[in-house]
Amino acid sequence: MRYFNENTGDEVQLDGQSARLDSLANWKRVEDGELLPEVVGDGVLSRPSLGGARPSRAPGQVLVETAPPAPEDVPTQETPPVELTPVTSPVADDVKEPAKNASKADWLAYTRTRTQTSEEEAEIEALSRDELAARYGGSS
Repeated sequence: MRYFNENTGDEVQLDGQSARLDSLANWKRVEDGELLPEVVGDGVLSRPSLGGARPSRAPGQVLVETAPPAPEDVPTQETPPVELTPVTSPVADDVKEPAKNASKADWLAYTRTRTQTSEEEAEIEALSRDELAARYGGSS
């Protein structure tokens, strides 16, 4: 079963009918050999590349439903866990302290580079701009 999206020009080839695509107004069933409907711009999903005459589709340009993964590729309880490496950025010593009258957002961004623990970082959200400047500021 082939489906065609009238807004984007996408085609999908499925083994059978799709209740989801059948329920969507922009997807139409297309029989083999049937000419594709014209793409209708909806102002949201329209693609600029679809203007003018539609090029003919060469083999391999139709989306085809793929087979499910092989059983050996599906994780099980025996699959070893994936090692995750935390991404951390080093604290930059050259981060410039905001002015005392800078916005609270500026002070929060600066303070996050200075906090030592996650508890301390959680506490800074409740502090006012002046409290952040008094606690973490020094020079301005």
